[in-house]
Amino acid sequence: VPLGLPNAGKSSVMNALIGRSAVGVSRTPGHTRYFQTHFLTPTVRLCDCPGLVFPSRAPPELQVLAGVYPISQLQEPYTAVGYLGSRLALPPLLQLRPPSGPAWTAWDLCEAWAEKRGYRTARAARNDVYRAANALLRLAAEGRLRLCLRPPGFTEQRGEWRPPKNPD
Repeated sequence: VPLGLPNAGKSSVMNALIGRSAVGVSRTPGHTRYFQTHFLTPTVRLCDCPGLVFPSRAPPELQVLAGVYPISQLQEPYTAVGYLGSRLALPPLLQLRPPSGPAWTAWDLCEAWAEKRGYRTARAARNDVYRAANALLRLAAEGRLRLCLRPPGFTEQRGEWRPPKNPD
């Protein structure tokens, strides 16, 4: 039974082993809803199951950006955008216009991205910041915006870290 976090590729590996599309796959976590069994040979059985979600010490915003929590289920995406914006220089990366205030907020980032992409609300034709927030989070979850974090304690122990030895 392949075990792992949601969206880790368990269903894709199973399809590759079977040689056809036996189980559904999606880029969105949570696509596999129930336990599925398929026989590879008469004596080898493959089982696919939903991802196991263990209690995490990682902040919910990081779980969203890592693809563990579905972006579509977020009710308030601005905190995750703020988390992303505090760790990446989004304005120069996305070529956004400067904010009206002294510093960028999550709302400013979403508003500038909505303006740049032309996201408008249906009734009032205002910038659709909610759609922009979801779009920014999807860029990060898909890897088009790369968020890299160092291991805990890396900065303090930088001198002790050594690259792996070359096996040659």
